[in-house]
Amino acid sequence: MYHENQGSELERTPDAETDVETPFVTPSDRTNSMEKALWYLFAGSRGGANRVRIVRELADRPRNANELADELDLNYNTIDHHLDMLEDHNVVEPSEHDYGKLYFLTDQFEQHQETFETISEEVS
Repeated sequence: MYHENQGSELERTPDAETDVETPFVTPSDRTNSMEKALWYLFAGSRGGANRVRIVRELADRPRNANELADELDLNYNTIDHHLDMLEDHNVVEPSEHDYGKLYFLTDQFEQHQETFETISEEVS
């Protein structure tokens, strides 16, 4: 496991059960990580405004990529690209079905709704 020592370095200790080194992640690390991801996705990269629109649609109800493309008047491939990015950063999660796969906002994202609102005001 990783533990903070006196400095800013992390020290490794083996996991007692597996004898494998695993990272020690605190809740504040996850919060900071998600906030950084949100700033990157919505304010720090091209397409942020479209990703905000997608998240707003998914906040109303789960949708598939075709529904999002129709509703937002965007190309299906554009929607697919943005959904992949949002999924990679744990903002959305797909249903188990491949055909007509629905996308949902993740619980982790919903815990950072206030940060999203702050960012989206700057993007709009």
